[in-house]
Amino acid sequence: MSLEVHVLGTSSGRPAQGRSVSGSVVETPDGTLVVDCGEGFQNRLVEHRKSMKEHAGRRIKIGRIAAILLTHGHLDHTWGVLPWLQTMSLDGRKEPLWIIGPTEPNVIDVLLGAEGEPEVTPSDLVIQYDMWMDLGATSEMLGYPVNWVLGDGSRWVDMNQGKEIELPQPFTSVIISAFTTQHSVPSCAWKIETTSKKGRFDRESTSNLPQKVVQELANGNDVEHEGVILRSANFRAKSKEGLSLIISGDTAERAIETSCDLLVHEATFLDEHSDIANEHLHSTAAGAARTAVECDAKFLAITHYSARLDNHNESVSEANKIHSAVFACGDGDRLILDEDCTLTHLIKSEQGWMTL
Repeated sequence: MSLEVHVLGTSSGRPAQGRSVSGSVVETPDGTLVVDCGEGFQNRLVEHRKSMKEHAGRRIKIGRIAAILLTHGHLDHTWGVLPWLQTMSLDGRKEPLWIIGPTEPNVIDVLLGAEGEPEVTPSDLVIQYDMWMDLGATSEMLGYPVNWVLGDGSRWVDMNQGKEIELPQPFTSVIISAFTTQHSVPSCAWKIETTSKKGRFDRESTSNLPQKVVQELANGNDVEHEGVILRSANFRAKSKEGLSLIISGDTAERAIETSCDLLVHEATFLDEHSDIANEHLHSTAAGAARTAVECDAKFLAITHYSARLDNHNESVSEANKIHSAVFACGDGDRLILDEDCTLTHLIKSEQGWMTL
């Protein structure tokens, strides 16, 4: 049981310094998720899958991608959605796909029947949704079920049916949740977590018990046997806690009201440009580290660097003054959060991936 993040873009706003714009793939035990899908996403995914096959002996299976989770509506995070949907149609996809993202509360009100026209910014996802519909991003045109959902963090609307729903959960043992962040358009961070796993049942210690009693204990039930109460918990190893990661999109420094093992957070600017970060509602590397401390993240992976940064050395240095476990993402890197909650950072190279 592990969570693996494939980082396919680390640039802020536009491609720069050899870096592409935002887009990540998250592999879970139940299936795969995409978080943000900026310009050229499918090209980067094709190249990454090719490298995975050549150097890791496997590919990311497109058919296992169950949802696209959008952090906000800026085009460097969304412009790759429509062409990729159409490519999956050409490739004969039949599996359903969820596309989920944030919008304004007043948009939700109108979608749920309130009178009037919603007030939205030009980059609100509801505008892109309307555009994508006009350009053929419907289940009928694409040939596979596409379930569009917009929400304000507490309320979610199934755009296909025009009704309020709970936040969809594409998997059975992996939970997704959204936490509001602060940017110039509606934005959120996505938390992806696995559920806890029962400890191994010790059958050797039950070898002298009747099979019916063993079965009840294995099912988690306490059993009375020969006048003695046998506790199921005494025959099972300690449960393993689930793993959790949070991927944030563009945001000013802001506390995320939950905890996680791994936080993937934007670090657009250095402290010397904190005034610009505040003006545009972005974070500095130090701000990302403070957020990681506030949400008790064991590991911090920084990304989304400004074009003015040639490399991420200073960003790591600033963040490390606040948080002790900081990793700087590069395009094509892989972050593997293992079941014992250790993090392996694999750096992309021409020969494949290497561990620092």
